Amino acid sequence: MIDHLSRQGRPSRTALYLRCYPSDTAGLECQHAALERLALQRGLPEPSSYVDNGMRSGARLPAFERLLRQAEHGWVDVVLVPGPFVFSLDDRAARAAVRRLEALGCTVLELPGRAARARPPAPCGASGRLPGAPAGAAAPEPRPLGRPAPRPLPVDARTA
Repeated sequence: MIDHLSRQGRPSRTALYLRCYPSDTAGLECQHAALERLALQRGLPEPSSYVDNGMRSGARLPAFERLLRQAEHGWVDVVLVPGPFVFSLDDRAARAAVRRLEALGCTVLELPGRAARARPPAPCGASGRLPGAPAGAAAPEPRPLGRPAPRPLPVDARTA
């Protein structure tokens, strides 16, 4: 079930936020499962879910507003998202939302992988892997959204 409470009925210190316009229940369920797996892999508590399915980023976003209130009270310190696009397709607005959460003391983590940063993942297949992930491949580490990604080492430096 996707709601803003943990299964124990109280706010979790970890949250996940999802928004899709137009409404895409199957895509959100896939992203929700991927974010729950990320929390499990990182040893985080079960995330509370905040979902604004079918809402435009410029409209009032009730679930995002609830998430901000929870963060203001110190009840959330990690927010998991598939990518910054979940806040807005406008890069400046998306960065502003991340900075707002960080100013409230939250660390915002996105799903790893270039596809997650570029666009929402396609619905999951039966494998349970993120789309585009090769079978048996280790998932790359998620990176905090407010910080630049590290640059890869030149080929010469990796072999030395």
